[in-house]
Amino acid sequence: MSHEPRFDPMRELQNLGEQISKTVEKGIRSMTSGPAEFALDMYQVDEELRICTQAIDGLVKDSIEISLEADVLTIGLRSEPQATPTTAVYHLQECRFGPMTRHVELPCEVFGQEARARVDSGNRLHITLPINSEFGKIQMTPVE
Repeated sequence: MSHEPRFDPMRELQNLGEQISKTVEKGIRSMTSGPAEFALDMYQVDEELRICTQAIDGLVKDSIEISLEADVLTIGLRSEPQATPTTAVYHLQECRFGPMTRHVELPCEVFGQEARARVDSGNRLHITLPINSEFGKIQMTPVE
């Protein structure tokens, strides 16, 4: 008498359900973690608006482009992967590289022509924008 495994429809359905769940999760992750954006923080210190990006692996420093149009700051940059041996076979590859862009609506009027930007040793981009504290203020003239 041979001991072939018996067909178990419930086990097969469970395996199929697990495979479908993994495929759906992978698809959702790839759609929600698009390569076009990166995280950043924006905060105010005294009369300056400061923006700091997350550390960006493989950041190509001369690819950084920053522009300000109306109240929208646009940061564009590119990152490249580290060299890997040509015989490398990935078992997991989550790091994303290539062009990235981020548009941020600024909460206040700034002096764009006086902006400063730098990249620190941890590959984080820091942007400092002086705030136009006079924007929106109305000068009162005494009534005669």
